[in-house]
Amino acid sequence: MLQTIRSKLIFATCIIFFSVCALTGLNLWSLSYINKLMVLSERFSDLANNILEVRRFEKNIFLYYDKDSVREVISYLEQSDELVEELSADIIRIGGEKRYSEFRQNLSAYHEKLKRLKLNIGEVAGINQDRMRSEGKSMVDFVNELIKIKRNKIHKTIYRISLLPFAFLGIFILVTILFSIFISSRLFYPLSLLKKKTKEVGSGDFTPISFKDPHNDEISGLIRAFNLMATALETNQENLVQSRKMAALGTFTAGIAHELNNPINNISLTAETFLDEYSEGLDSEGKEMLLDIIAQVERANDIVRNLLDFSRTEESSFSDLDIKDVINSTVKLIKNQIKFSGIKLNVMLNPDLPQIKGNFRSLQQVFLNLLINANQAMSGGGSIEIKAYPESSRFVEIDVTDTGPGIPSEALEKIFEPFYTTKSIGTGVGLGLSVTYSLIKNHGGTIKVNSEVGRGTTFSVFIPSKTKSENQ
Repeated sequence: MLQTIRSKLIFATCIIFFSVCALTGLNLWSLSYINKLMVLSERFSDLANNILEVRRFEKNIFLYYDKDSVREVISYLEQSDELVEELSADIIRIGGEKRYSEFRQNLSAYHEKLKRLKLNIGEVAGINQDRMRSEGKSMVDFVNELIKIKRNKIHKTIYRISLLPFAFLGIFILVTILFSIFISSRLFYPLSLLKKKTKEVGSGDFTPISFKDPHNDEISGLIRAFNLMATALETNQENLVQSRKMAALGTFTAGIAHELNNPINNISLTAETFLDEYSEGLDSEGKEMLLDIIAQVERANDIVRNLLDFSRTEESSFSDLDIKDVINSTVKLIKNQIKFSGIKLNVMLNPDLPQIKGNFRSLQQVFLNLLINANQAMSGGGSIEIKAYPESSRFVEIDVTDTGPGIPSEALEKIFEPFYTTKSIGTGVGLGLSVTYSLIKNHGGTIKVNSEVGRGTTFSVFIPSKTKSENQ
């Protein structure tokens, strides 16, 4: 549920907010409770003062038989009855039912005796004064005990309230520590890794960040995106190195090809002239040797032409092309050769292919090289399939698939390098795919290979299609 950093921060903020609200509410409740205790304590104090006043007038009654004092005592007793009735629930909770009953009986008996004295003050002599004083003292002691208990409760409540700021401080410190740990582990540490790896990428180290994390938050997404970027940069760097290497080799081989061209032409001309002039005087073995020289010279000429094609750096003229025309014209050139090899050729071209900008001859050479390689890879027969379709709004994809023996994994990384070949000696010099790679790059495209030993090979060519603005 809490997958993103944003949701976690909102959750932490809500926890802090509700904690503050809870502590504030608790504080308000405590203050209200103290206020209630204070009010009750005041009422208990009023009860105690009334009873003390009763005891004070009690002396006047017993000493001076003062009838006015009797009226005063009865007035205070009535007020005390009202207070006891009002505070009955609290008295029972504090002192218990039994002590409350005893206190109420003492108060009632005291009241009854004084009512009789109000009617006839002469009955004072008949009242057991010691017992009456004992009952009065018992009531005073009980009320004072209630007041003491109430004061203790107030002190405890005040003490608990005084702890609330420390509780709030503790919660705040705990939340701060957890938040700091979270920020450190989920933000600062990954960001420091990103900073370090960014510097390493600038130095040419494209190793992805090793960051095992089960979360799916923004930082994890950023690291995954960084790793994808590093992988893409490494791939582009390899392509750049490959392009530079091929450019250097192209410059080197161009000089060699031009130097070899003249002696090869001289050898060819000399061999053909010798065969024309002296063929009648040669036996069959001599003629065969001359024909072999001419054949090898033709092969050398093909190699030189490939070298020149590979090393050619001038920009070819591009025009609007229909890729279907390029593929169909290439198929016509090699169709008979493929058929003669006992191989089935299947061409599937999407009718809605967009136009491209390219050089007809160069692209024809690209697909011719791929078809020749596929044909030569299947000496025992098989099938070749050509598919063309829009890969996206930006590229046209052409797949050339064969059912040959496949290419070993260790060879896949080298097949586009000049002079690297998996063919047997005498059947190839390793320039076909290098030339193909160079020509596709000149068109702003890419070529990929997917192969599995024993299950065939697919070469995928991606050529930029014309944009809508270019078509208009």
